[in-house]
Amino acid sequence: MALCPLTVVTLVVSGQAVFYVARERRHFWRSVPRPWLLLSSAFDLSIIGLLAANGVLMTALPINVLLALGTAAIAFAFVLDAVKVALFHRLDIA
Repeated sequence: MALCPLTVVTLVVSGQAVFYVARERRHFWRSVPRPWLLLSSAFDLSIIGLLAANGVLMTALPINVLLALGTAAIAFAFVLDAVKVALFHRLDIA
């Protein structure tokens, strides 16, 4: 498996996770993002997923690797959110 495509996909999915966690002071699921944000995220993840799965401009990655990265990004978002909320509470920010 090639490292560069894996890195690109990891950066995209983890960037999306961080963005959704950072946009809300409370838990990230407390507010629904605007439709444009959801649409742009879906477009971003779809494009990078298609490019990586089909090997366009990079070595192709298996679908199970892409799904594992997506699952890891979701888990990362929940862990990061828990740390953020606890830290905000501890520092009396929110």
